[in-house]
Amino acid sequence: MKRLLSMLAALILAAVLSVPAGAAVSAEIVRAFVCDGMLYTYVTVDGAEKPITKAEAKIGTQTFSAAGRLETVRQAGSPVTWLILVDNSNSMPAFRQEVDAFAGSLAQSAGENARFIVATFGDVFSVTGEDVPAGELSEQIGGIPFDEKVTRLHTAIGQALDYFEKLPRERNELRCMVILSDAVQYDPDGGIPYEELLERVSHSDVILHSTGLGDDQEALDSLGRLANASGGLHQLIGPLTAEEVGAALAENGNGWFVTGFDLAGYASAGGMERVTVTFAAGAELVCRAETEVELPAQEGVEASPPEQALPLPDSRPSTSGGTALPEADTSETGSGWLVLPVIAAVVVLAAALVAVLLTKKKKAVPAPTEPRMEAESVPAGIYMRLEVLHGELNGVSTDLELRGELVIGGDSNCDIPLHGENVSPRHARVILSGGAVRLEDLGSQGGTSLNGAAVTQPAVLRSGDRIAIGDAAFRLWF
Repeated sequence: MKRLLSMLAALILAAVLSVPAGAAVSAEIVRAFVCDGMLYTYVTVDGAEKPITKAEAKIGTQTFSAAGRLETVRQAGSPVTWLILVDNSNSMPAFRQEVDAFAGSLAQSAGENARFIVATFGDVFSVTGEDVPAGELSEQIGGIPFDEKVTRLHTAIGQALDYFEKLPRERNELRCMVILSDAVQYDPDGGIPYEELLERVSHSDVILHSTGLGDDQEALDSLGRLANASGGLHQLIGPLTAEEVGAALAENGNGWFVTGFDLAGYASAGGMERVTVTFAAGAELVCRAETEVELPAQEGVEASPPEQALPLPDSRPSTSGGTALPEADTSETGSGWLVLPVIAAVVVLAAALVAVLLTKKKKAVPAPTEPRMEAESVPAGIYMRLEVLHGELNGVSTDLELRGELVIGGDSNCDIPLHGENVSPRHARVILSGGAVRLEDLGSQGGTSLNGAAVTQPAVLRSGDRIAIGDAAFRLWF
């Protein structure tokens, strides 16, 4: 028996080690919105090697298949609206050359489906040109007088978002706002509180990009936080040329998957609802991502009955929602091999062999009647995004993979290294156990808090929870 168990252990180890190291695939929903009964999602997929052939969106108990081919923004030629919001205060004349060069580069690189709107702000927010041709964008912006004595930056951003809300939308149109400014806020009336604006841009369907000028680092960092909260790019002219910044901005998002899901028959009372988007290659799960989407209220629409098929565990793709879509163009993206099914299969095999051995040794013991969690329902690892909210790396975000545990602390060997007076070498850890993510303090001196409450024992962690350690605060999205 010992010999058989040893062979079994070797088999499990060999199977796990045989899984390709490059199997990791991650996805993030950059934007999701509803227009004319369609749910549109813009999703980044990283690490994919095989063509993605199927996408599904799940809201509550209902599953919706993708309507049309799975294509990137570049492949689909999706419309993109650019609102160029230019600071025309009297601190900007020194940057006129850079502003003109940026406009020319963006116009040249944005593509045929780009729409340009020019607006200015100083004392007031003002739209100076709608549907500006690409060839005239540089000239239009070059004629802006930089003579305002007041810089109501935060108010102008809020007013620009108000403008977008009233602007008719074209199906899956991606909306972007680019702020060209030295980021110095001067509003004698106070304007919109910063934290309120931060919350609004994070939930808007408009992606906020910032192009910073000058050397007021504190002001530029504050502007960068707004862009990061929106999922946009924060770039500085100086370390990069104006031409490089414009070209990078135009290229941003071309590789995103743009996917539409027909919500016909879905009854919603309105408000924010959780949406899960799953990508698969045939019957093989590639990745999934979640977000919250504001759904419009619908009256007189009966909810569709729940799917007949039982919901599958998170480790494999849903098969309810129709046949697989035609294979997408492989020139832009693909998919990777899923680690979990290999491991799960081995675990199931091992469990079966052990059960046989135990049955032979103890024939009188009946098989347990209580339900057991299937091996496939426990993920082998999950992908996370760490977003720094406070500390020396404020506004920075990075992607992580949780397999077993992630140790947080002042030691440079920690998975998430932090620095500060109140940070212990091994301060806390995030663990994956039994399919749940938990946060545990490792006996630190300064303590660990979760959503403002001290962590005295392992606590279940949910996506977006606020973790505070020493002087640092961050969120983990998964």
